[in-house]
Amino acid sequence: MVVKLQKPILVTGLGVTALFGLGETFHSRFFHMGEWGILGAIAVGTGAWLMRPKSSSIDFSLPPSLTKETVDQAMTQTEAMINSLTSEVPEKEILPLREKITQINTEFTRESLQIAITGARKVGKTSLKQQLEAQKLGDNLTFVETPPLLTEIEADEQKAQDLALASDLVIFLVNGDLMDSEWRIIKQLTAAHQRIILLLNKQDQYQPEERAIVIQQLQQRVKSYIPSYEIIPVAAAPKEIIVRQHQVDGTIKEWTEKPNPEIKELTERIQYICQKEQDQLLWGSAWRKTMNVKQQGKAIYNQVRKQKALPVVEQYQWIAAAAAFANPVASLDLLATAAINAQMLVDLGTVYQQKFSLSQAQTAASTIGKLMVQLGIVELTTHAVGAFLKSHALTYVAGGTVQGISAAYLTRLAGLSLIEYFQEQEIVLDPEANLNVESLGQKLKQVFDDNQRMAFLQSFVKQAISRLSLDKTATTVS
Repeated sequence: MVVKLQKPILVTGLGVTALFGLGETFHSRFFHMGEWGILGAIAVGTGAWLMRPKSSSIDFSLPPSLTKETVDQAMTQTEAMINSLTSEVPEKEILPLREKITQINTEFTRESLQIAITGARKVGKTSLKQQLEAQKLGDNLTFVETPPLLTEIEADEQKAQDLALASDLVIFLVNGDLMDSEWRIIKQLTAAHQRIILLLNKQDQYQPEERAIVIQQLQQRVKSYIPSYEIIPVAAAPKEIIVRQHQVDGTIKEWTEKPNPEIKELTERIQYICQKEQDQLLWGSAWRKTMNVKQQGKAIYNQVRKQKALPVVEQYQWIAAAAAFANPVASLDLLATAAINAQMLVDLGTVYQQKFSLSQAQTAASTIGKLMVQLGIVELTTHAVGAFLKSHALTYVAGGTVQGISAAYLTRLAGLSLIEYFQEQEIVLDPEANLNVESLGQKLKQVFDDNQRMAFLQSFVKQAISRLSLDKTATTVS
């Protein structure tokens, strides 16, 4: 099979590799110097990554308050993304997205508000909902109870969070200090510009000094997300109390009484927010719905583009296999693989509308190689392939088989990592963004972890051997 290559980076890289291969035959000393040159080039290409300043710790503080302008900008960007879909996705798939983004415009004039009551099991959600509905706080208010959070039923957990995000305001109930899982949910909700009132329910079960300590703990835990005045103690369904009365004749009369619910501070806060800050609540809902439409569109986009990208990765993984198989010297494999990865990066960037210059692609390819070495992927792959070939003598082809299969496997990992990386990038908005090396490294490790299962590796090795032994691919540079 003859493969015609018309890629400038790939042609140059493989051409230089071929020249260095000839140099190995007649001028071993020259090649020895060239090997250091290759390694030096890789080191230079990754020097910026090694010397980069360490990223600061992630800021989980409350996002800035939403404005109408911020929501309008998000809607404009989402509409631009939907418009760009028309060139790659059938109209029937994006028509529902257009309808949804149009409907979001009605959010700004909506008068009704939905308030979600959420929390873990047995924190008093049902009792609180009944009490709030009995208070008749306004005809425009609807209270909905979510399924329990922190449950082993994944569908219920997801439904609870979806319902909370779809509401205009969230009342989050706890019976004590926050668990880490509850804290993470609050962080996720506030990151989505969701307004939260945090309630310490069943406060009647605490002594006054104990209640003060718990409230202080809650304030400390969520100080970056919820202001202290929206952390409120309540008793939606107080326990019955025993009343004893001493009679004149010396006997004691005893009975039980049901205390009135203690939710006045909460109802006053709800009324204030819904009357004075209704616009902000509606902006938050509009922003979340816009982001939901954007994610749906991006999922369609990524699916279509991945179908185009996977054949590109497969093409270059077999080119890498053939190049490495033809050059048994490991350092030549490095140069050829770097050139192949660079050209693959350019082609994948074209699929995902991310533009890369020649120098950017070469530096990025060298960085990917360096990351593979640092993460131990190169060594683990070579050992795994070698061990598999030794245990299956009939599959052995030639001395360059390990190098060829390893190069194909590593090229595939690089390609899949780039696909995962590109799928997380903004669509259309920033077509000339530089690669984020730290994010790419995380994707590389994730893809490697997902693709190192022995069954997959064995299947890949057999497929690679078939390509190397039966096709005997000849690469023609034109």
